[in-house]
Amino acid sequence: MKTNNIREIFRENFWGLFVVFVLAILGVVNQWIIAETSSIFWKNLFWHLVGLICLIFISLLLDYRKIPFNIVWYSYLILIFILFILFFFKKRWINFGFISVQPSEFIKPVLVLLISLVASKEPNPYLKLKTLAKLFLIIFIPLILILPTDLDYAFIMGIMFISFLIFIGIPRKILFFLFLVGLIVILLVFPIIWEKLKPHQKGRIYGYLNPEKYAQTWGYQLNQSLIAIGSGGLWGQGIKGGWSTRLHYLPAKYTDLAFAVWAETWGFIGVSLVLFLYGYLLCFCIKISSTAKDWLGKYLSLGVGLVLFWQALFNLGGCSGILPMTSIPFPFLSYGGSITISLYFLLSLMFNVAFKRYFFK
Repeated sequence: MKTNNIREIFRENFWGLFVVFVLAILGVVNQWIIAETSSIFWKNLFWHLVGLICLIFISLLLDYRKIPFNIVWYSYLILIFILFILFFFKKRWINFGFISVQPSEFIKPVLVLLISLVASKEPNPYLKLKTLAKLFLIIFIPLILILPTDLDYAFIMGIMFISFLIFIGIPRKILFFLFLVGLIVILLVFPIIWEKLKPHQKGRIYGYLNPEKYAQTWGYQLNQSLIAIGSGGLWGQGIKGGWSTRLHYLPAKYTDLAFAVWAETWGFIGVSLVLFLYGYLLCFCIKISSTAKDWLGKYLSLGVGLVLFWQALFNLGGCSGILPMTSIPFPFLSYGGSITISLYFLLSLMFNVAFKRYFFK
């Protein structure tokens, strides 16, 4: 349906926007529950407000179809240069004194944009081998630079964007060949990688495989997360009522285990609410991708949905013991300026596609 009526645009996309605003409010509330000082709460609120302003501005005033390729490409090169410097100094963050920035968070929206722009130039069921090789190179360069300082993050980002390429379209023969090569490389290289892993990285695997044995050491974080989630029961312990949160038993409660805090506070009902809202947001991404009028819009919405899906999956899996514990924060609920701005930038791309459907020529 084509219309210039702004009311129609918001009517069609109202629930998607509503869910984002509700999740943002729940995230602010969660950090208020966790916060020991008011500064944490106000910083978190500030990043959400900045993110929402960016979402509204980009969604309404920009046009994803007119984004110059050169701007995206140079943004990618600048981030690669920054990641190379961090790789050289073995750092994950850039500290400006009053603020710290994690560049690896911003590579995600740039990769979604860059991959979508390159792939949309060839609107075929399957990517050509030359294009596929180019995209693999674009993906793996930043991952190699992130790998030494943030192994699990690089691994998960690899899954995010390889799955993105699979959904875009990798020929079956090439996909089967890549699967075999990847399996062989993993079997051959795994013993070497295992020897190179740091003690805390090996410890996460030990704690995952045998959490009871390592409950006070490598499995401490997982054990406390499970206790917090379990103690929430049906209705939760209430605001500021969770013992794990109040007595500081939960490590990384602001970031990696923010979901465990939410589960302890609001119980099964609160967890169900967050998962329902987040699931609706993922379905909304799929809907926008399937109804977009061009390949670029389809790929952008799909890429955003996949990044949000994998990020939530690995965080929830780590908190619940289904997957090994990682340093992946949960979108909206976790604290962090870099992840919050990156999240809203991704969402703004998806909503931009949603809004521009009505002005497509």
